[in-house]
Amino acid sequence: MTTAQFPRARDGIDAALEAIAGVVGDRLSRSVAVREQHGKDLTWNPGAPPDAVAFVASTAEVQQIVRICGRHGTPIIPYGTGTSLEGHITAPQGGVTLSIPSVRFRLHSGDRPTGACGVKGRSDD
Repeated sequence: MTTAQFPRARDGIDAALEAIAGVVGDRLSRSVAVREQHGKDLTWNPGAPPDAVAFVASTAEVQQIVRICGRHGTPIIPYGTGTSLEGHITAPQGGVTLSIPSVRFRLHSGDRPTGACGVKGRSDD
């Protein structure tokens, strides 16, 4: 299926993408090839590409983008390494995919770190 065959969350998407570009700069891709790669999993499902893919580099960037998308009613789709078999990385309503394979997130309980999760890469305190 093509991008045009899926409904999009249009209210606020342009403003959200502009604000996200202010956070990640040229690491926000609107390329059709990149969007299609991030909107298809390893199943038979034809998938649906997001409106853009943000290649985040820190927990702080993820937090800023989540706030921006929340303000503009824009769907967020997390993307690790693209090995999904559940269809949860497709974007039938459009939105922004957060590509996070190189970010390492720290888990905290109060003031104490309790562990970390993520795929190879840097971590933020």
